[in-house]
Amino acid sequence: MQVIAHKMEYKGGPMMSDLRLRQYSDSDYRKYRRVYEECFHDMRAALQRFPVDICPSREKLEQEKDHIYILEVDGNLIGSVAVYGNEIDDLIVAKNFQRQGHGEALLQFAVSFLQRNCIDPIILHVADWNQGAIKMYLKNGFSIIGTEVVE
Repeated sequence: MQVIAHKMEYKGGPMMSDLRLRQYSDSDYRKYRRVYEECFHDMRAALQRFPVDICPSREKLEQEKDHIYILEVDGNLIGSVAVYGNEIDDLIVAKNFQRQGHGEALLQFAVSFLQRNCIDPIILHVADWNQGAIKMYLKNGFSIIGTEVVE
């Protein structure tokens, strides 16, 4: 099945964030994997992308830990966002914490982080299937700059 994916670029102004995140550590793996899988499972199943559970390996996450930021509240891993170069990636929020502004806060943290480090342009990729995320990105200053079909 074909997947339509959009490349989006931040076109908004300066963004500030006072969200306190910490970097990923190996002790997060089980919780991170659970949240990651629950965020991508339904989309991958609907798009017939197999396997549906695709969380990176523990070793891969350990290698990338300097780029992965964790949102934790009262010992619960609420969400995460990764920043690689000028790209925002793997913005995830645990299902029972979705639609409460955490995704938007993670996005704003990532944009603010990149702006503070004078990194431009700021980009991300999103599947067309994920209309909720697309609406949030558009609301927060992103524009679709390209669309591709992924086999």
